[in-house]
Amino acid sequence: MNTLAKRIYEFGPYRLDTAERVLLRGGQPVALAPKAFDVLLVLVESSGHIVEKDQLMNRVWADSFVEEGNLKVTVSVLRKALEDGPFIETVPRRGYRFVATVKEVSSESASLVVRERTTSSVTIEESEEGEEHELAKAPAAKISSKTRVQVAIALVVVVGLAVAGFLLWINRPAPAPELKSIAVLPFKPLLAENRDEALELGMADATITKLSNIKQLIVRSTGSILKYRDVEQDPLAIGREQNVDLLLEGKVQRSGDNLRVTVQLVRVSDGLPLWADKFDEKFTNIFSVQDSISRRVAEALALELSGEQKQQITKRYTDNIEAYNLYLQGRFFWNKFSEDGLKKAIEYFKQAIALDPDYALAYTGLSVAYNVQGAYGIVPPAETWTEARRTAQKAVDLADSLPEAHTALGGIKLLYEWDWPIAEKELKRAIELNPNYADAHELYGFYFWVVGELDDAFSEIKRARELAPVSPVINLDLSTMFYYQTNYEEAIKAYRKTQEIDPNILAPTFLLGQIYERNGEYGRAVEECQGALSAFGRDPGVLSALGYVYGVNGSRRQAQEIINELEAMWKARYFSPSVIALAYAGVGNKDQAFVWLTKAYESRDPQLIWLKVEPQFQTLRPDPRFQALLRRMGIPQ
Repeated sequence: MNTLAKRIYEFGPYRLDTAERVLLRGGQPVALAPKAFDVLLVLVESSGHIVEKDQLMNRVWADSFVEEGNLKVTVSVLRKALEDGPFIETVPRRGYRFVATVKEVSSESASLVVRERTTSSVTIEESEEGEEHELAKAPAAKISSKTRVQVAIALVVVVGLAVAGFLLWINRPAPAPELKSIAVLPFKPLLAENRDEALELGMADATITKLSNIKQLIVRSTGSILKYRDVEQDPLAIGREQNVDLLLEGKVQRSGDNLRVTVQLVRVSDGLPLWADKFDEKFTNIFSVQDSISRRVAEALALELSGEQKQQITKRYTDNIEAYNLYLQGRFFWNKFSEDGLKKAIEYFKQAIALDPDYALAYTGLSVAYNVQGAYGIVPPAETWTEARRTAQKAVDLADSLPEAHTALGGIKLLYEWDWPIAEKELKRAIELNPNYADAHELYGFYFWVVGELDDAFSEIKRARELAPVSPVINLDLSTMFYYQTNYEEAIKAYRKTQEIDPNILAPTFLLGQIYERNGEYGRAVEECQGALSAFGRDPGVLSALGYVYGVNGSRRQAQEIINELEAMWKARYFSPSVIALAYAGVGNKDQAFVWLTKAYESRDPQLIWLKVEPQFQTLRPDPRFQALLRRMGIPQ
């Protein structure tokens, strides 16, 4: 051991021993994977200087095919292990620099360490001498020098094995926790200048759909991971934000008919890569690549899959590659959640169905796009809900085991048709097929709220948020539930959380105004609503909230001006008639409020399902017309 080439580096409370390949802190070993140790050594040896990413990759993974993501994860692991300070600095677009002062221990100090580590061999020698002495006393024993050497060697080997076993024991990894949850990040381009954003998101979306069929695994929804499309962020930080055990990240590139995909599965707790692979295929084999990724994830986690689950994770809803490509485009534009994006999504889904009339996923996408158009007032619901219902039913007929299809149909029955028993049946079926499907739990919570089962409503919405913790829409739902309960303090906290997740979401701003109005803080309510108008323009929902505040505060002139503006806007385009009804309720004009609530009923306005629980409609509740409207909708009194 004394003859080994040995370098020892010290920084902060740490000592890096190159011969033993160990990092010590206060004499105690710090657990590091081999590649993490290699990266640390390269950085320490170049302390104060930038180490380019390519240089690190070439030195540490010279004989392996890995992506830059492996390096990021390894650096993240190192930063977590080096808990006493910020030792590693990221140099954007270049690499990393070790910023701590590093001291190389002198050879004299190093030899001292060697002597300290060889104390056990001295003891061995003393033991051997004692044993030789006792053997010499034996009357018939005659020990040759050769035998003495053999005995000494044997003892050294035995003690050495014991020491090695002890070191292995103290450095043994902790028992691996059960891995139950995973987030699949939007894939990144291998070459930034040749991006295909629809393909990148589509690969993640397809993997999410397949893995969601594994009931032992909680899979974050596509909506939960959209915020990471265009950000460069520490993958382990994303994993912690998503509150998952596992992270799947990949890169994809299409060049003509060729497709290259790289992917790795990482354990969030320690950054350990559990599996990585690359695929070079023809684009027409993209379905096989997606199947392989899903199977390999299940294998890496040693999950026991039923025969049905094995079929589901490799199930293909189309074999038409062009139809699939159009579906990817549709999903990409749908996820933009904008008026223009929804229109484009509908066209792409229609084209996909034209190429494959049995494409259940495309029918589901089309139904949900129609649904959102109506719910957001982009198109009058009466013009969209029949097509939304038809396409959702078609998807169910084609693929009864598709939870997304039952969720879409249940949502239509809930929001537009007000067929509460069928809505419940479809949403329960979706949850039965995938107990971890956040969207189904969200809508099921709406159902319970409408029919007055408030405890169940909260349970379902909270479950949806557990499954999609950074979904701004689901966090907003929870906020709204507190608002409807008149628990305004919790509602404000939840609204603030929603704004942290997505500062560009409109609803929290004017809903905060409504909460302040309920608390009698009219000045703050006006301030919030006016701030929303400045940020988002003359949105009807914000105008309605502001008009209501002016009305209940006695500022009738300002309230009437807003009502006039809303009615003029209504003549130019459709939006929820409920918002005009709310503004009239604020000034105490019940007759006009019911005129507009009737318009909402006739247009199948989805906002009307909240009529019974909306606190700002409480002045209308004693009116017989209010109870009659609830009865027409079938809402329990």
